[in-house]
Amino acid sequence: MLDKPEETRQLVATLKAALPFEVELAPYALAQIRSQRIDRAVEPRQIVSEVSYAGDEGGIVCHLLPRETDNVIILSLTHVQVHRNSPIAAVVFDYQKHPVKRPKKQSGP
Repeated sequence: MLDKPEETRQLVATLKAALPFEVELAPYALAQIRSQRIDRAVEPRQIVSEVSYAGDEGGIVCHLLPRETDNVIILSLTHVQVHRNSPIAAVVFDYQKHPVKRPKKQSGP
């Protein structure tokens, strides 16, 4: 959605209006968090307490505050799953499947 900034702004607003909401961490994201020793006890199900836009490089990110810790985990929206019955499921899925279009690198002169 980076090529559609207005849609991105609307999605962020929709997600903020739905806060807090529950997500399931993708298995690879959970493994990465645990391997970095950020929080070995982090559970697959988390509550998103905030969302923000991290620019073209980061996209939309979720702020997670796992139970019994002071560590905040910031994770891309593309690395979480929203329950399909959630009111925001369709817009999240659409964002996740949308291909990111990056500028082509220019070759020499």
